[in-house]
Amino acid sequence: MRVAIVHYHLRRGGVTRVIENAVAALGPEVECVVLSGEAYAGDALPKVVVVDGLGYRKTAGPDDPARLAANLRSAARDALGGEPDLWHIHNHSLGKNVAFPAALTGLLCQGQRALLQIHDFAEDGRPANYAAQQAFLRKTEDAGGQTTLYPSAPQIHYAALNARDARILRSAGVPADRCHTLPNAVSVPKTGDDPADPLPGEGPLFLYPTRAIRRKNIGEVALYGAVAAKLGRSALFATTLAPENPDWKALHEEWVAFARAHSLPVRFGLGDDPSVSFPALIHRAEALMTTSVAEGFGLAFLEPWLFGKGVCGRNLPEITADFGENGVRLDGLYARLPVCLNPREEKDLLAALEKGLAAAFAAYDRTLPSDALERTQSALQSEEGYDFGGLPEPLQRAVIERVLSQGPTAALEASLPTSAPARLIESNRAAISSKYSLDAYGGRLRDLYKAILNAPASAPGAHSAETILDRFLSPERFSLLRQ
Repeated sequence: MRVAIVHYHLRRGGVTRVIENAVAALGPEVECVVLSGEAYAGDALPKVVVVDGLGYRKTAGPDDPARLAANLRSAARDALGGEPDLWHIHNHSLGKNVAFPAALTGLLCQGQRALLQIHDFAEDGRPANYAAQQAFLRKTEDAGGQTTLYPSAPQIHYAALNARDARILRSAGVPADRCHTLPNAVSVPKTGDDPADPLPGEGPLFLYPTRAIRRKNIGEVALYGAVAAKLGRSALFATTLAPENPDWKALHEEWVAFARAHSLPVRFGLGDDPSVSFPALIHRAEALMTTSVAEGFGLAFLEPWLFGKGVCGRNLPEITADFGENGVRLDGLYARLPVCLNPREEKDLLAALEKGLAAAFAAYDRTLPSDALERTQSALQSEEGYDFGGLPEPLQRAVIERVLSQGPTAALEASLPTSAPARLIESNRAAISSKYSLDAYGGRLRDLYKAILNAPASAPGAHSAETILDRFLSPERFSLLRQ
């Protein structure tokens, strides 16, 4: 079987790691070439070809899609010694390369078979990508062409990271037998052995291994520092990496200054110090934590157990429900963290939500529902208060200052991160090693390939892109920390 795997780049981490795992898991019976828009700096992929026009691009000319399709097909033929039996394409609809959906349409109209694996949706909190893609699609249609953003045919299958995304694809018309949940393989990266204590004299470390972009909700890390300090608990809370985006970097620095000003037992960007190694931090950690308000696959909920560490912090049930079905217990995580606001703060929150909702729907060129604010407020509020993760940063800081002056509520004290029992760590490690192993991933992927190759072929139609946007652009799912 000859397979052409396609992605815009092969930068370290993310989709690149998924591709590396896939090639390793498929084994020698599947001959793969990886087509990328950028050079590959790693050593795990034996056959990589850089394809002109495949990298990120927000604009394109009318002839670019046909040229890109020809480049892809030529590169695949040359590398594989013939036409690929199947194309395995990552994030085709994300809007990172506006010419790509039209190029893909061209390939599919030539009878090619494809697995379209979606890690992220432009419809889910990426309005700039969505707008750029839609602008190019309109330009293509005005010129007499036609591009299908979510193509439909028996020989075109979809792979989603989780059951939520699969449900959304099925709601758009993808038949169940062509819509598959394909969770990522999970394995502990080789990090070497560095048991030296990087934080001598400090208390137990609760480590958030993340690049602290806004949706990672690092204000919740500062909150726990305040709770622990007020209760007199010996603990240190830390994130590993600062963001690179200038806007997010400014927000990050505000939290750094806030933690320092209030003498919180919190370190942001601890892993940015070249003298501190990641293996040493993992070894030192009492547990790993996550406070993110949105994830794609949810590696942060699985990988720590393979390190022999528990996970604490915020749960994301729409992501982690799949893990529970596979025997992974996430005991002690919370789905919401209620805090009380005074009347002025509640007024400020509603004003921020109203402004944010208007901007979000305008960015997607959609009319804001008349009851949008009420629906968002209802999703954030409970009898105990508003979810801390739903607050903008100024209100998060106001809540933390109140904790420092008045003490934490019982709910905050109860949610303070702790280590996991050894029995739970071992149970989860066994479940993850079985259900999310490279061998299991390779078996699922080979079965998908065979199903696509055995399917009858027909001219491609279209699934409902509008339905996908409607499912993601819901007031109940709105978050200020994703703006």
